Amino acid sequence: MAGRDAVTEWTGRKGKLGAILMASPVRGLEEALLGRSSARLMKHALSSLAEDAVVLDAGCGSGYLSLPIASKLREGTVICVDLSDEMLEKLGKRARSRGLLARIRSVKAPVDATGLEDAVADMVVSNNLLHELRDPHAAVMEWKRVLKPGGRIALSDYRSTRLTRLIMRHGHGAEANDPFDVEGLASLLEEAGFEDVLVVPCRNKLLAQAAKPDGR
Repeated sequence: MAGRDAVTEWTGRKGKLGAILMASPVRGLEEALLGRSSARLMKHALSSLAEDAVVLDAGCGSGYLSLPIASKLREGTVICVDLSDEMLEKLGKRARSRGLLARIRSVKAPVDATGLEDAVADMVVSNNLLHELRDPHAAVMEWKRVLKPGGRIALSDYRSTRLTRLIMRHGHGAEANDPFDVEGLASLLEEAGFEDVLVVPCRNKLLAQAAKPDGR
């Protein structure tokens, strides 16, 4: 689903529980089991950000990426987009407790129809999201739209392996997309018009980066 028709399973009791788990040390168990692509994604994002950068965290959840990024900004903003009220509420509470609310802008919207202005972001980050979407291409095109010319995208997601396919069968809804392999994710980004595409495997995960061409 896209745009105003989009829905999320992360609502109600599941949303509240998910928001807690995503902000807990349990999150590290997933990294240990599937591959530490999220940690590598964070390292990449933080190493290349200016202090006044605007970053879109697509499918931000309860702030796994958003809050560490916000803590590194002095004048910038992290635009946190998610469809789950529970996730955004938990994110707001965590940002307030860390004194980061001034650096956080929460937006309840689908990741493929954010409603944001054109060319507003210096970077788009996304963690473990594409495999949950019906139309990953629409999401990637939206992220390209909101990026400034020369802006970069950095994302981590499931790699197509026996383990991740098993997880998909038992833990994701019918709307979910199959996990990507290296070539499939690279093609997705290239077909959307990104350049300097690099996709590397990280055990059961993938780490990808690319750039929006200057002048487009």
